[in-house]
Amino acid sequence: MSSTTMPEIMTLAPAVAAELGPDWTCAPDEKPYRFWITTAQEGQGRGRGSAYVSSSREGRGIRLFVDPYASGRGIGRVHVHGRRPEAPGDVVIDDADISFGRISVAGTKQPRQIAAEIRRRLLPQLDAGVVTWRERVEAERAKDEQARALALRLASVTGTTPTEHARGSGPVWHLMCSVPFRSPERGTEPEAARAVVNVTGDADGPHVRIELSQLNGAQAQQVLRALEADAAQPEPSS
Repeated sequence: MSSTTMPEIMTLAPAVAAELGPDWTCAPDEKPYRFWITTAQEGQGRGRGSAYVSSSREGRGIRLFVDPYASGRGIGRVHVHGRRPEAPGDVVIDDADISFGRISVAGTKQPRQIAAEIRRRLLPQLDAGVVTWRERVEAERAKDEQARALALRLASVTGTTPTEHARGSGPVWHLMCSVPFRSPERGTEPEAARAVVNVTGDADGPHVRIELSQLNGAQAQQVLRALEADAAQPEPSS
C-alpha cells in the first residue's frame, strides 16, 4: 500500500464508532492550527491522523491513528490503543504499569471489520485495565483518608487545624503548634516550644514526621523518656 492510499482516519473513525454502538462517540484530538504528535510507543502520527473514540461508560476510550512514516508491512495500518481514564483531581495515581490494550489492523478493512476486531481483541484488555485503574484510585483515596483522619486526631490534641499541601506523590497534612512556657534556663521571659507535624500516607499506612524546637530541658527529657518507654514495650501479638 503506497502513502497515497493511506486510510483517512478522520473519516474512518466516526464510521468505526457508529459500528461499535450508540454509546460510542468520535472526536478529533487536535486543536485548530496545532499539530499533535503521539509518544514514541504510540507511533508518530500527527494530529490530523488521529482521533479519539469514547464511550459514555465512564473511563472507556480508544484512539485510532495511522503512522504516515511507517515502512514495510506497517504502511497503512490503523493503530487502535486503549485510553487511560481522565486523571482524578483528588489523588495522585501511578498507572504506568497498567495496560489498557493496543492492537493494529489493516487499513483496507471496512469499519464494521475494524469494530469487530476492537470488540474481540481490544475491549477485553481495555476493560481489565480500567478495572485495575479504578481499584487503584479507590486504594489511593482510602490511603489519603487514613492520613487525613490521623492528622485530625493529632490536631485535636494540639488544638490546631491541619492544612493540606500538595506533593508529587500525594497530599501532606501539616500542623504547627506553639506552646508558651517559662524557661528557667532562660530567665523568666516566655518562650514557645514548637512542634511541626507532617502526616503522609503510603502503601504501609499513614506516617508522621514531627520536628520539635525550643524545648526546655525538662520537655526534652519527657519526649526522650516517652520514646524510650514506647520502644521498650513488647510488640503486640497478631
